[in-house]
Amino acid sequence: MTSIKYFLFAGCIIFSTVCRAQKRNQAVRELNHVVELMNAFSLCNQDWYFDAVQLQKAMNRSSQKVNESYFYCSKTQHSGLLSYTNIEQTFRFKEITPNAQNQIPAYQADYIPWLEARETVLKVLSKPKNEYSAFAPFLNKYLASTDSLYATHEALNEYVSEKKFRSDKGFETAKSILRTHGRWFRECYVNSKELDSALVDYCNFHYPPFGTHKELQQGLQELNLTMIVLMKWEKELYAENMSNTAKYDARIRQLNAEGLKNDSLYLYKTRGYGVLHSGFWLHTRYRTFYTSMQSRIYWFASSRFPSEPYLKQSQQAYNDFVRSYNAIVEDYNDYIAIADGLTFRKTSDCCLSPSEIDTNQNVLLMAPKLLYKFEYTEEINEPLPKDSVPSNLSKEELLIQQAAPHHLVYLLDASSSMNESGKLSHLKENAVNLVNMQREIDRISIVTFSGKSDILLQSVPCNQKKHIHEKIEHIHAFGQTNIQRGFETVKSLLASDKLEKGVNAVLLLTDGEFLLNAETQALLNQLKSDSIAVYFIYLGKPLGKKQAKAFQKTYTDMGVVLYDTNKIDLKEALLKVATQ
Repeated sequence: MTSIKYFLFAGCIIFSTVCRAQKRNQAVRELNHVVELMNAFSLCNQDWYFDAVQLQKAMNRSSQKVNESYFYCSKTQHSGLLSYTNIEQTFRFKEITPNAQNQIPAYQADYIPWLEARETVLKVLSKPKNEYSAFAPFLNKYLASTDSLYATHEALNEYVSEKKFRSDKGFETAKSILRTHGRWFRECYVNSKELDSALVDYCNFHYPPFGTHKELQQGLQELNLTMIVLMKWEKELYAENMSNTAKYDARIRQLNAEGLKNDSLYLYKTRGYGVLHSGFWLHTRYRTFYTSMQSRIYWFASSRFPSEPYLKQSQQAYNDFVRSYNAIVEDYNDYIAIADGLTFRKTSDCCLSPSEIDTNQNVLLMAPKLLYKFEYTEEINEPLPKDSVPSNLSKEELLIQQAAPHHLVYLLDASSSMNESGKLSHLKENAVNLVNMQREIDRISIVTFSGKSDILLQSVPCNQKKHIHEKIEHIHAFGQTNIQRGFETVKSLLASDKLEKGVNAVLLLTDGEFLLNAETQALLNQLKSDSIAVYFIYLGKPLGKKQAKAFQKTYTDMGVVLYDTNKIDLKEALLKVATQ
């Protein structure tokens, strides 16, 4: 009888503990709805920032005479109509305006993730007793400011799409719209910071993590060391202080090296250690945070931010930092997602058995993305004459400025082996560095090849740096190698997008040593006969003297310039291609 009572008592304790854990985890999930709202809005905020900047530029360039080609925005760039199965479900949002055929303006589709996340938060907020009541004042201020920025941006959309600039004397209406943008961008930023602080304090006090899943929490502590440095750096940049950039850059590089070293010290206990290409494992997400960061933020300290008319250099620098920071937050939140057993189950349902998934995990609070900084000023920075070159340019930038227009087509090996030894991250970092120096007249295309071939960028002007950086950042390597498909895709791309006045060059970037078959050699010969230069940039292991000599002769005989990155720095090789 005593033993029965003992087991009943023990069972009650276990049941009570499980119930408390489930309640705690569900509460943190509700708090994460707020972070998801902030991150969904950050995408809208980013688009609206570039629309405001474009209107500033258009006004400046049309100061003497209105040039309508300069005036464009989200609404005019995405001017089509959109329809898909169950699109009617989005009509409940007043911001979505369907037509009689149940189609919505394409630009409004970008609002949907934000509107859905806002709806989820408002439902919780409307309950008499809810998890948000303690920080509701901060949440309400944030919601009011984001709605106000949306309304201001709608006014910008209407101004541009209805061509009101035609009759706007002195652009007075446009200036008023941009002043209002500046106010609400600032309000959104301040309110988002206050909300984040209140959210973290509330979660730490009421729902601190359980003491379980030691490896996961130890890994998170490592990641947080880097996040703290990045947050301090961001705060100074927003205050227009760039004096400590070198210090912060050195610190995150140090933490990055330590994190990759620590990976082998304690995460070996977690499932899937050594499975480099499975995104379901804690080990993989920990490592991705560090390796991806190398291409996302390492370039910042060495970058120059040329001043555009009406734009502060410090504002441009800050927003470039934000773009990289937000990409790092995505990897950080991917790591945290594994702490939620329900999320883990949904994510890994295709590949893991139920016995391999711990659904009773330690749900953690995610991190919010940053919002862009926009300040409107009417002070005019006179644009430089076309024939002049700024005196503060580096040697590399000067070479770019003096070079003929270039269209560089990156033919990138995206097979699994490129993940090893940080090759892909190193390539991304240096490609971004080159794009940062290139001009509007220069073009970039990116074609990847593994088992198949994909076009990631097609003849994009190099002044669209945000778009180019994002595409480069999201390149992933997996699968086998099929170089012929890659060359077929490049040939097709250049058939329609060859730069007529300038240099066209194909850069084959790979860690493999290719023996090209007859079909691929024929494609290569067709490119050369069409005055398209071909370069082979070798990213693989060092070759022996005899092997390297034979390697060099093979490609020289084919008229291909070979750069071996064991002998020449990748940064230097890319610069040579872009300036020859």
